[in-house]
Amino acid sequence: MNLVDNSIEFLILALRIAVVFLLYLFLYQVLRTITRELRTAGAESTPASQYGYLTVINPGQTGLPPGKKFPLDQANTIGRAITNDIPLNDTFLSSEHALLEWDGSSWIVEDLGSTNGSWLNGRELDQPMPVNYGDIIQVGHVEMKLSR
Repeated sequence: MNLVDNSIEFLILALRIAVVFLLYLFLYQVLRTITRELRTAGAESTPASQYGYLTVINPGQTGLPPGKKFPLDQANTIGRAITNDIPLNDTFLSSEHALLEWDGSSWIVEDLGSTNGSWLNGRELDQPMPVNYGDIIQVGHVEMKLSR
């Protein structure tokens, strides 16, 4: 009986060691995956754009980080709906709030009849206005700078 008890105790000890080893192996894999994901997330770059970017200066209630860049196309809708070229989750935005468009020689920003209005360099838009690189466009509580 003594030999059987010793064998069972040895088996239980071996199983405990195996469980602890597997637990540490699992934790190691989780930490390695998290580290790899963080490294690749930090290395992701904004796609190149021949037209430039809208760079978030003040994210308002969107949760976006300041400095987030949205690459621009020739025509860019801005608003709360996810179908916009630049979707912003801000309750002060209309579904389709504003349009930023390249006309071949300059940028034009236009409010699309939004409830809360749009601003260019602190002035409310009442008609389409030309925009220069470095200008600040505000929609809702979100401020973005036009940059190259």
